[in-house]
Amino acid sequence: MRGLWARWRGRRGKRGARRLDPGLRARVRAAYAEGRPIPEELARQAALAGDREGMTVYGIGLGNRGAYPEALHWLGKAVDAGDLTALVVLGTLHLDLGDPAEAERHFRKAADRGHPGARIALRELRARRNGAGH
Repeated sequence: MRGLWARWRGRRGKRGARRLDPGLRARVRAAYAEGRPIPEELARQAALAGDREGMTVYGIGLGNRGAYPEALHWLGKAVDAGDLTALVVLGTLHLDLGDPAEAERHFRKAADRGHPGARIALRELRARRNGAGH
């Protein structure tokens, strides 16, 4: 039985992401923390390696250049990996695409999980909907 467990654990580790180069990992972390872009190919490498912040940075870059379906895909993967910031970015993207109901749904999920930016976004969205904002 122990051999089966060891084989399962070994396969489980290989199924996930490739190991991300430490230099690229540091660049992605800095871009994520500071809200600044990095070259799309580097963000793509990090996203493909399974790095959740890399997925978010890549999704933001795709959205900025108008590749909305791909942006939604990568941001969704980042959310599935547990990134609250990706939820806020998804909400913002849906807002930009003219879907305030979907934006509010994402903002609410992130706010319920404690993201302070999502709480602000919800207040602004509600104020805009009620005619208090632009």
